[in-house]
Amino acid sequence: MKRAIVGLILVAILAFPASGRELPSYFEAVRPLGMGGAFTAVADDHNALFYNPAGLDKVERWGFALLNPLVEAGENGLGFYEDVRDTDLDSTTEVVQLLREYMGEYLHYRGAIFPHFVRHRFAVGLLGQVNVNVEPHNIAFPEADVDAVSTVGVHMGLGWGFLDGKLRLGGAVKYVKAYRLQQVYTAADIASDDFGDQVEDDLKDGAGVGFDAGAMFTFPVFLRPTVAMVVQNIGDTDLGEAGEVPQQINLGFSATHSFSWVSLTGAADWSDVTTELGQDDDLYKRLHFGLEARLRKILSVRAGLYQGYPSLGATVDFRILRVDYATYAEEIGSSAGDRDDRRHVVQVSLGW
Repeated sequence: MKRAIVGLILVAILAFPASGRELPSYFEAVRPLGMGGAFTAVADDHNALFYNPAGLDKVERWGFALLNPLVEAGENGLGFYEDVRDTDLDSTTEVVQLLREYMGEYLHYRGAIFPHFVRHRFAVGLLGQVNVNVEPHNIAFPEADVDAVSTVGVHMGLGWGFLDGKLRLGGAVKYVKAYRLQQVYTAADIASDDFGDQVEDDLKDGAGVGFDAGAMFTFPVFLRPTVAMVVQNIGDTDLGEAGEVPQQINLGFSATHSFSWVSLTGAADWSDVTTELGQDDDLYKRLHFGLEARLRKILSVRAGLYQGYPSLGATVDFRILRVDYATYAEEIGSSAGDRDDRRHVVQVSLGW
């Protein structure tokens, strides 16, 4: 049983919150996270499939990734994982002690892999991801509020330019199979011999097809300012008993300038303009700002503000080997500045 619990924690990803109020998201990539999540008007690589398919028209060269595991954990979750490994999960007493030690903490884990092929105007890929959020509460009789989602999705997108590339339009389609676990477990539940069977009985599953549509317009003036809009999960993506991925409308702006040795890009996003996500309508939780500096194609560094909290990121790209890193803080309170969960995410990619 201990191996099963540790395995569940290790495979963590896709965020639909437990008792917190984190805004749900389908997939967040490492490069955009380093830029504070501001990517709607920047999208110029395979990440356009998840942020704005119109950006596929900006892809300049073909590429593919055969193996690109992504691992993410909140700072609170790192310590919890180590303590789980040292806990006898068959003992109710030890499970009670473990949950009390992390009472009120928000424990987040994410993992994903996205083999894909991308070229000018087109991208296709297979996304597998798992997201786990755990929040212990009730000091007298400790419980773990668990919300976990595992999905496998096939994604394909097209982008096309008009008016000499000033206007770009794009669309994407995805088929998603999802499994969701949303349940509160007591310490006695976790320590029981049939806990694995309980988890299996509580799993909900479903599948659905979703559609995205996006647009970009670049003004042919200094700094090439670009405005963009994307509608994701048009009409909601229904996943049956596993829930749904809500529709959201995002607006973006970017500007860029290249020097002899560096290319600088600044961006801003207003996500979920119509407040379809979450249980609140706080504007500041939906604002994102970012900067990116690309140095001679090998090194890129990034910084930004994600929901009002600083983010940082970097990429080292050796063409067949690429390493991406980002740190950001997710707001899990009802408004920006209430309660942040600092996270670290790393992705290693092998491909071309």
